[in-house]
Amino acid sequence: MDLELAQFFDRVNHDILMERLAKRIDDKHLLRLIRRQLAAGAMANGVVMAREEGTPQGGPLSPMLANALFDEVDASQRGKVCSGAGRRAQVS
Repeated sequence: MDLELAQFFDRVNHDILMERLAKRIDDKHLLRLIRRQLAAGAMANGVVMAREEGTPQGGPLSPMLANALFDEVDASQRGKVCSGAGRRAQVS
């Protein structure tokens, strides 16, 4: 599987991400906190710029958000037949 991951996290749709998280997290307060973290702006040259898409990089939430997004991609790739190989692909 060949994915272009450059700038992927800068383009994450907040609504889709929150929908996926809501499937796994029952705590509405936690979901609201995650939404606020996603919506928090980034400061560039002393000016706060609003964020409508993308995830914060280098923060404590980044690994969890990455797992939530890539889990479905990983699951969809498991069990697919390798092209030309005639056997099941092993995705690790």
